[in-house]
Amino acid sequence: MHPSPLQDRFGRIHTDLRVSLTDRCNLRCTYCMPEEGLAWLPKAGLLTDDELLRLVRIGTERLGIRSLRLTGGEPLLRRGLPGLVARFAALPSAPELSLTTNGVGLARTAAALGEAGLHRVNVSLDTLRRDRYQQITRRDRLQDVLLGLAAAQAAGLAPVKVNAVPVRGVNEDEIPELAAFAVEHGYRMRFIESMPLDAQGAWERERMITAEEILERLRERFTLEPVPREGSAPRRSGGWSAPRRWSA
Repeated sequence: MHPSPLQDRFGRIHTDLRVSLTDRCNLRCTYCMPEEGLAWLPKAGLLTDDELLRLVRIGTERLGIRSLRLTGGEPLLRRGLPGLVARFAALPSAPELSLTTNGVGLARTAAALGEAGLHRVNVSLDTLRRDRYQQITRRDRLQDVLLGLAAAQAAGLAPVKVNAVPVRGVNEDEIPELAAFAVEHGYRMRFIESMPLDAQGAWERERMITAEEILERLRERFTLEPVPREGSAPRRSGGWSAPRRWSA
């Protein structure tokens, strides 16, 4: 059976599917969630592994899905995740498998996920400073994230992508520092504009750092050159990179 592509009213063909494995998270990032957390969905409200597999099989065999991104909440909190990834990877029309994570539990799971068939990871990291990380996430877990990045790279989940959300008055001064960190370790850095998706309604436009501002701060330290955009990725700093070709 030939797949019927997913096409929107603008004529665009969609081949990527994002699946949220859980709404739970082990961080409480100030731009995302109240300190006390949220009312989590009951377990009965989540799709089972079998249901997720059926959904993805329909997408790949009938709708032309070629890329599957596993998200959350924090997807590493999903029990039996390596086994679920292995089932996705074993599909006849297996998609490219990626995972977006805060990285806290990545050091202990990266190898198993790579062996199961995961191709790459995106890790959220808004600062390299321990005190600031704790202020942003309300958790003291920066070292765990750094170890997780290294473990992902060692497991072959490449290119390892690092996502940062610059916020005025919080971490915008670290934009060049984060970029240099990514270049040094061979990661791909991506800066994402802050969007009003916070559950507590605390987003303020005045604190938003635009893509143009991000580029200006990077130019203070790097010589930038354009590279092709990557599909339907989140809004970031225009798809530019320094000469070592990391993605900003």
